[in-house]
Amino acid sequence: MGTSIRSTDEGSRCKLTLVDGDEEVARLTVEDREMRLGASWVRMGGIASVRTSPRQRNKGYGRRLMEGAIDYMRDEGCLVSVLFGIPAFYHRVGYATVLLAKSVIRVRTEAAESLTAACRVRSARAGEEEALLAIYREEIAARTGTVKRTEAAFAPWYDEADEWFQEPRRILVAEEDGRPVAYALSEQGWLSHSEWRPQSNEIAVPPEGVATAGASLIRALAAEASERRAEWLELELPPDAPLLAVLRTIGFRQETVYSHNQGGMGRIVNLSGLATALTDEVRDRAGRWDLDDRVGRIAFTCDTERAEIEVGAGRTLAVNLPQQNLLQLLMGYRSITELRLEFPACVAEEDVAAVDALFPGGYPYMWNLDHF
Repeated sequence: MGTSIRSTDEGSRCKLTLVDGDEEVARLTVEDREMRLGASWVRMGGIASVRTSPRQRNKGYGRRLMEGAIDYMRDEGCLVSVLFGIPAFYHRVGYATVLLAKSVIRVRTEAAESLTAACRVRSARAGEEEALLAIYREEIAARTGTVKRTEAAFAPWYDEADEWFQEPRRILVAEEDGRPVAYALSEQGWLSHSEWRPQSNEIAVPPEGVATAGASLIRALAAEASERRAEWLELELPPDAPLLAVLRTIGFRQETVYSHNQGGMGRIVNLSGLATALTDEVRDRAGRWDLDDRVGRIAFTCDTERAEIEVGAGRTLAVNLPQQNLLQLLMGYRSITELRLEFPACVAEEDVAAVDALFPGGYPYMWNLDHF
């Protein structure tokens, strides 16, 4: 009878099930999200909850379902897809690592307690979700890899029916004039029968507040760590977070992990649509670097697909890469100089500097709260 894919729409997500005859052999969920790519928002299909029936593994069903999911996302208007994958599988269906696997800052508790507390720190209150969302939006204004949230992301909840895993619950805020200006979101991880085991912190501090609100939050967290007799305070922060400017004054240890063919992986779903979505962003960058009178267009060639971005008046920059590696470039996970080590002919030597200016390397990052 062959295989077929059934879809079940569940609002902002869709469940896809691969059926062989009358038997369900594999399933996954596609999450409908918007993700930042530079200052642009692009529609992203997030792949989650991929499962193959234990007795039907190693028969190609997982790959067949993933190929069907890519077709589904393309039909639904997604431009890119992201997933958090097991090692050495998803590259077979065109995904490559595009997000940092881990970025941890460790600060000595005693040193963090020496920071000045310029702001009052307290727990977030009901009704402050809008203010917290505004802080988050300012924090991620140009951070590639972050996703669009709603106020619901900051509304704590507890599911009495599910004691094994809970969503982030505890939020501390630094306030000025009674209004939250920065926050630290503590995730609650696996629940034992007797206690919560707090994990990492998402800290959002607008650049202008790092020396006041940011320092106050760190000092408050350090005070809690001191009560637990913890020598080190561990924070999850992107490697280029503005808050690090304050932490450098007291010293810290930094661990940044890059994965290969696992973790936060992505692929392009619709190349021409993605090029269109990035046009304004690329033109702005060209203007900042005085390239708009030297670069007429950028021509992307990925396997059998081709798309262009009209920039200004000048010559055409040709970029020839597999689609997953092009996404690594567009997201800043790998620079054009790094990609040329693997693909020497991906761009002409004389165009490297221009491509590097238009698509600079960086630290694409997605907070744990937004993983799917």
